[in-house]
Amino acid sequence: MPCMKEGNDMGHPNEGKGNTFSIGHSFEEVYEYIGPHGISFISTTGEKIFARRGLTRDKSTATIVFLGEKNRHGSACKACWGNRIDCTGSRIGQCAEALDQSF
Repeated sequence: MPCMKEGNDMGHPNEGKGNTFSIGHSFEEVYEYIGPHGISFISTTGEKIFARRGLTRDKSTATIVFLGEKNRHGSACKACWGNRIDCTGSRIGQCAEALDQSF
């Protein structure tokens, strides 16, 4: 289900953008794999990434947040899982694909 804003306006109208990658695990499986303390892994571009569980601003939707060595790369919700660009336009493919392949 897409992330929703108040008044039932879709928070992520495009449910992710750009190219997709072939997912091996569902959003729920990856969210569970990350666990309550998060995990570190190497992105497809060779950067150390820390993934943690998160929530949308209105706290209605679970997300996976990708934190790089120097900046936050973005986050993925169930609606945009499998896309290289997340619902809000951040480039997450190098993080999401590597995380999906890490287990």
